[in-house]
Amino acid sequence: MNRTFTIMIIAAIVMSGATKVNAQDFDPNDEPKNELSLGYGAINSSNVLDVFVDVVSAVFGARYTNEKFIGPFSAEYFRHVSPLVAVGGIGVYNYHKQDVIQNDVVTGKRTSNYFSIIPAVKFNWLRKQNWGLYSKLGAGYTHGRYTTTGKDSSGDYTESISDNNFFNFQVSLIGAEAGNRNVRGFAELGFGEQGLIHGGVRFRF
Repeated sequence: MNRTFTIMIIAAIVMSGATKVNAQDFDPNDEPKNELSLGYGAINSSNVLDVFVDVVSAVFGARYTNEKFIGPFSAEYFRHVSPLVAVGGIGVYNYHKQDVIQNDVVTGKRTSNYFSIIPAVKFNWLRKQNWGLYSKLGAGYTHGRYTTTGKDSSGDYTESISDNNFFNFQVSLIGAEAGNRNVRGFAELGFGEQGLIHGGVRFRF
């Protein structure tokens, strides 16, 4: 598991353990209506797309090595319109870098940058004073920019850039958050552009 994500999960557990739950005078209608979250995930839909492209490219003689995935980093904003439902949006960025191999020789590098905008809705199944459980559903699009650099058969430097826009989504089947009224750690399990696993910190105001 990525070290950054592990640290976020540990932080969420520590915040949960350090918080006293007192639900006697808790009113969900009096909770903060806005929330801003910063997170990091692993194994997202753009990563899966890149792996598929690698497989297809191998059929035509191009292979890749020294692959490095960075991200997905995400920021999201939600506005609670009721104790059950919140609406908002998600922004995600992630990066993929690899060496290109043709005829067993490294001929260049390929980088992929993905920028996603995903409108979303959040369902708060449990809203307690210091913790909560929720699910999240979003659909939007991703802009991908692919840059390949290297040398041609004459030894001259070459660079090619291409762009692609495609549908993307995020489905968080279950999310858990814990902390105080204004700051909470969170962790989610699901699939989509934020990843199969996703966690971070949430600010409520």
